[in-house]
Amino acid sequence: MDQKQQAMELWRQCFNDSEEFIRFYFERKYTPENTLLYAENGQALSVLQMLPYAMTWEDLSVTTAYISGACTLPKARNRGIMSRLLCQAFQEMYHRRISFTTLIPAETWLFRYYAGLGYTPVFDYSQQTYTPGPPPHSTQSMVETQSEFNEPWVRKQYPYFNEEMNKRENCIQHSLEDYLAVVEEAYLSGGSLWCCQNGHTASGWALAVPETDTVHIKEFFYRTPTEKEWLLQAIHTQWPHKKLTGKVPPTGPSAQHLGMARIIDVASMLQHFALRHKDIRLTLRIDDPQLPINNGTYQIAAGKCLHFPQSADRIDHALDIPTLTQALLGYHTSQLPSPLNRLLKDVSPYMSLMMD
Repeated sequence: MDQKQQAMELWRQCFNDSEEFIRFYFERKYTPENTLLYAENGQALSVLQMLPYAMTWEDLSVTTAYISGACTLPKARNRGIMSRLLCQAFQEMYHRRISFTTLIPAETWLFRYYAGLGYTPVFDYSQQTYTPGPPPHSTQSMVETQSEFNEPWVRKQYPYFNEEMNKRENCIQHSLEDYLAVVEEAYLSGGSLWCCQNGHTASGWALAVPETDTVHIKEFFYRTPTEKEWLLQAIHTQWPHKKLTGKVPPTGPSAQHLGMARIIDVASMLQHFALRHKDIRLTLRIDDPQLPINNGTYQIAAGKCLHFPQSADRIDHALDIPTLTQALLGYHTSQLPSPLNRLLKDVSPYMSLMMD
């Protein structure tokens, strides 16, 4: 049995996914170079995948690796195998110059587990319930959908989708290839893509999948309230007896945790930061138990960041990897210790459409 077949078999034994989804996922997302597998006596016991994604950060697009399909056979759990596999993944990511690693815990208790490996919650969401109003009177907009996955049509909608996604700060982005896979998987689950046109200009995009009592709008973009109502009416007409809900960028105290992140390449990210904030002078000491190459002192001044493996006599702050990750991603900066609370503006990092 080759690596791909072993990884598929582990997925079958550890997750409750249909055979159709598993085959689709491994056809579209699996690559051997992005897979780490642990075996004993020829039997695969644990596996994970490191899927590449870009992320907007300040004026840059930085590289991330999303941990997908991380699982261990029940009989091999509680032996530290997954922790060792993740530390191996961190080393590999560092050599690939990956900036951050991200993931979505499959269960609530896993937030604590991944926190022990340097991950911290940064990707939140709010739950939105949509109530379609009366159809707008405007006749300028037109909603279009396809009853089956139509790659040329779906591909044509990508520029508008990509434009809207890139407006979000510190947001995981989707390549054309990944976008096509996400939409096709939604169709396999009984969903559809709806798009809005205002004349010859794209002005709305909604991907929706029916569930037991609801329709989950997985992502939703529109230029004006008119396009919003056109799209909601179209989805409501398709499933008139189901409530329309969706996850949206976090707002207010009701926000919930979705995903976690961990910085991988500390020196590179602090250099990016120094170059964009030349007025800041700061000396930090970083402690990274899982990736010791990040340990040491970082002096930021005049647009440069210098890394010294040894500790300096005078530092402004000593911090761990989760705190540095939150500071650089602008996550709840007011809650961070000084001077980290003044480094970057407070934003809401966001991820969606991760096939989680």
